[in-house]
Amino acid sequence: MRRRMVAVLASLALVLTGTACGSDDDGDAGSAQKIKVGYIAGPAPGMHLLLAQERGYFAEQGLDVEAVPFQTGISLSNALTGGSVDVGVMGAVIANFPARGQGKVFLLNNLEANIQQIWAAPDSGITSVADLRGKKVATTTGTAAHLLLHVALKRNGLSLDDVQLVNLEMPAVANTFVTGGVPAAALWAPFDGQVRQRLPEARQIATSDQFHPDAAIAGGWVANNRFHAEHRDALVKITKAWLKANDDIVTDQSGALKAACPRLSDVMTAEVCTQIYQQARSFPNDEWTGYYADGTAADWIGRMERVFVDIGALPTYVEPGTFLDTSVFTDATK
Repeated sequence: MRRRMVAVLASLALVLTGTACGSDDDGDAGSAQKIKVGYIAGPAPGMHLLLAQERGYFAEQGLDVEAVPFQTGISLSNALTGGSVDVGVMGAVIANFPARGQGKVFLLNNLEANIQQIWAAPDSGITSVADLRGKKVATTTGTAAHLLLHVALKRNGLSLDDVQLVNLEMPAVANTFVTGGVPAAALWAPFDGQVRQRLPEARQIATSDQFHPDAAIAGGWVANNRFHAEHRDALVKITKAWLKANDDIVTDQSGALKAACPRLSDVMTAEVCTQIYQQARSFPNDEWTGYYADGTAADWIGRMERVFVDIGALPTYVEPGTFLDTSVFTDATK
């Protein structure tokens, strides 16, 4: 009996030793927390995510992040609500679905300062936003381009009722405009490239940056409600990785874009990726700290939300503080 017990204990010791050695060999990869992150496959919403992946910043935090591309914020928000992704990185939709109780915003990326634009055809007689009265304007309703159009018209004493709104998918918006189907269009990059190439005489009459802060279009990160409630620690780790990526973008934007843009090669060239991101406005980490603390970040989201309500894309206004969790950023910077 004694010999049998010694043999059992010896076997157990070997198993424990082997297990310990296996953990050492696997390193962080063996214990990394897996997180599925959906993102809009574009430079402005996706740059921090792709750069943090490329440079291993998530791995440094013990995270195994799977990035899943989506074409629209609506489809991504639906996937987030349904639980097929844990976190979503998107544009202005962060002020829409989370306001309906579908997810918690915990991080902003940048301001899409000149990415949304309004264009006028060369023979339209339109030289300013005020000239849009009574004209057909193509856009995709419920999107950031629609948001810009609403704000620009309001700033010029007009409303959406003063124009003939033509609702099309964005590729069709650009194509209809350059082929003469409408005299004006509200769109976003990279579709401005199509305008510049096929209709070089067209006039850009507005961008979001001209109507700041009313048209403060900010994209960011949203966790689904379950993940936010159960894995807040992972959101803090994501934010720590984001901080390193953001610092790279601010201090060496050309190097950051060179590293991350090839990851979008399925949808655009590195040159187009670079051009689009350069139309966004980035901020250093210490400025972001101030924006979360003084309410600026919440104000930007609230302004977007109010426009969504005005254009009928959101039923009612909800205080951003009910779905924006700034404490995640605060904890990540401690």
